[in-house]
Amino acid sequence: MNQIIESYLRDFCKEYGFDELKQSEAFEHFVNHCIVSRLHSERFSIEDVSVGGKGDSSIDGIAILVNENLVSSPEEIDDLNKALHRLDVKFVFIQSKTSSGFDLGDISKFIHGVRDFFKPEPSRALNTEMKNLFELKQHVYSRSREMEESPVIQMYYVTTGKWTEDQNLLSLINDGIEDLRKTSLFSKKEEGIKFIPVDAEYLQNMCKEIGNKITTEINFERHTILPRIDKIQEAYIGILPCKEYLKLICSTDKTLQKNLFYDNVRDFQGKNSVNSKIDETIRNPERKGSFVLLNNGITIVAKSINKTGTYFKIKDYQIVNGCQTSHILYENHKLLDDNVYLPIKLIVTADEEITNQIIEATNSQTEVKTEAFWSLRPFNKKLEQFYDSFNDDEGREHRLYYERRSKQYNAANTSVDNYKVISTATQVKCFLAMFLNEPHSTCRYYGEILTNNNKKIFVDSHSFYPYYLSAYTLYRLEKFRRTAKIDQSCKHFKYQMLMVFRLLALPGLKIEVNLTNDRKNEKYFLEMQKILRDDQKTLNLFQEAKSIINEVLEEYKDGKSGYSSPPERLKAFTTDLVELIQQRSQNTPRSTNPTDRPILRNRQGDRNSK
Repeated sequence: MNQIIESYLRDFCKEYGFDELKQSEAFEHFVNHCIVSRLHSERFSIEDVSVGGKGDSSIDGIAILVNENLVSSPEEIDDLNKALHRLDVKFVFIQSKTSSGFDLGDISKFIHGVRDFFKPEPSRALNTEMKNLFELKQHVYSRSREMEESPVIQMYYVTTGKWTEDQNLLSLINDGIEDLRKTSLFSKKEEGIKFIPVDAEYLQNMCKEIGNKITTEINFERHTILPRIDKIQEAYIGILPCKEYLKLICSTDKTLQKNLFYDNVRDFQGKNSVNSKIDETIRNPERKGSFVLLNNGITIVAKSINKTGTYFKIKDYQIVNGCQTSHILYENHKLLDDNVYLPIKLIVTADEEITNQIIEATNSQTEVKTEAFWSLRPFNKKLEQFYDSFNDDEGREHRLYYERRSKQYNAANTSVDNYKVISTATQVKCFLAMFLNEPHSTCRYYGEILTNNNKKIFVDSHSFYPYYLSAYTLYRLEKFRRTAKIDQSCKHFKYQMLMVFRLLALPGLKIEVNLTNDRKNEKYFLEMQKILRDDQKTLNLFQEAKSIINEVLEEYKDGKSGYSSPPERLKAFTTDLVELIQQRSQNTPRSTNPTDRPILRNRQGDRNSK
């Protein structure tokens, strides 16, 4: 491992709290982070894609992306299909080696492990993470008729050496790709099955693109300067060759930079009627010249630019409107020529409120999912300020950072440790689990959670404490788990741990919590904060919570409960946890016969409750 990559790895371990891992394991997490971050724009848990260890089929990382969202449950897949009425699926496999060469035997094992993953039944024993992902793959293919195209598969083999186009390796790789193609499970497009060798130089470029503010130079020859506008440093409107525009949205290896569209509140909609017309125009040689007249154009917001003649060096920018057009142009990049132009608005401002106004205005002309604008609401802004208030000598150690807007806390922008950053999706799930008593519902896509709980989450009359405390409890749990003070198996029940912790920490508080922002409630929240700041008390409560979860889990082993879904996704499992805690608090002996317990007696009519 060269010194540059070692330096990136050290910084990564510090930012994400992996200092105590062995170098080989830390390197696997580091590589998984680098690759998945380029394909998925939102913040994610690295451990959700890391599968390395015994029973990993020679695979260190797996990411399943559905409609460009990283998924970890069948419910999320179904929610995304419901939202967009389509499934666009990408399977990503990663194998990482700290060695300096590309080994024939290791590559062969990696490809064999990928092939085995797509068999109806695996031919070898799998670890828990691999089993869960295998079942998720099965669910993906059970929804095949919802797909416009068969899934895409990408295999990344990473070492710290140099890729030299060795013919023996290429022959092995091509044979593996051909075997996968024969399964007829993947897209027949050229990029449907790809094997990507990543050497030291390639990995270094990935790190730079992820960690640094994006800077791209384009030749914006046909533009007009807009008149002075308050809080706008500069603004331009004009037309740009589509080939030139691709420079703004593609990385050095010509892949689409998904993180540029994070602030664009509308997900890529696939080949809907509007996008199909865009696609048809570009593909028609006689009509593509009129593309500039038919398209609404692109809006770019940048923090700064350097202008030399017609050359614009644009820094730290986002595509706030034009996600659909950008994706279609990228897919058809080979069909573009110098005569296909695109309307462009380029705005330079550092003012957050102006940026919000631009996002709302430019994305209100077509239907947008309602949850997309939640981060712009006043409650979320005040919640961010509440997180920031823990900045005195006493609170700084316990401070977290609520990432209301994308990339607020990127390494290039701040010195904030990433494991202290709470995304909107994480905030929603923590609050839902800990204070609304629905840990089983966290398996759903967070946008669907917001839609179904729009009068229960981010309510103006709510105290900010339960939001912060739920996220802080998760932070404490994850820290104990990373330092092996709590068993690793609890990561599958982390949201149940939050709920049980709250019920144990404040037994006098009702199951249904009053979340109103008043002094009576605040004393309870301050008491919980006091407990969470005590290492030993917090650890003891987590261990007790784990014991309770393990006790109830015994009733779900070997199909005893009659449910097919994993316990952590079941409402009945949540109910059993609450019942056991209540019985313990009342010193009521628990029946050793599960059928004597009310919740289990009445399950026949609730067999599929989730």
